[in-house]
Amino acid sequence: MTGIIVDPLSLKQIREFARKIRIMFGLEEDGYVDIVRIYEYILQSIGVTFEIVDCASMGDKHGETLIGKNVIRIREDVYDRACKGYGRDRLTMAHELGHLLLHNMKNLSLARNTSDEVAAYCDPEWQANAFAGELLAPHKFLQGKSVEKIANSYGISISAAQVQKNRRKG
Repeated sequence: MTGIIVDPLSLKQIREFARKIRIMFGLEEDGYVDIVRIYEYILQSIGVTFEIVDCASMGDKHGETLIGKNVIRIREDVYDRACKGYGRDRLTMAHELGHLLLHNMKNLSLARNTSDEVAAYCDPEWQANAFAGELLAPHKFLQGKSVEKIANSYGISISAAQVQKNRRKG
């Protein structure tokens, strides 16, 4: 099978990177992240192009990151729902930001594997998901909170809150 792999990143490394991004973007260490504001203001200031694309053009893709071009494209309905605070769509935007910040042409490889499995720490989708969860709801602040409280406090879906709460210590 041919797939895309990236340089390995541990959950601990991704968590630390997300923490540094919060600092760099002037965000609270433990608070709600306005991902739409990041896209509309902060990304432009660092040379990233953000495009809202109509549903017909994007098809089934909720978002995409054009590695090497510093472009993130978000499907119009996803963007609209993220503006309204829908957790699933906020996570999609954080996921695409993860691709942009974590992955570049130097650390992407096409690989033919002898199995269908790519180790999670080398899978760009796993890395972007882990980054998105950590950016929006930092694991170190979740202990003792219910899944519902996590979802409400951080503006993520119940299922994303459950995944983030259950991630190992890393």
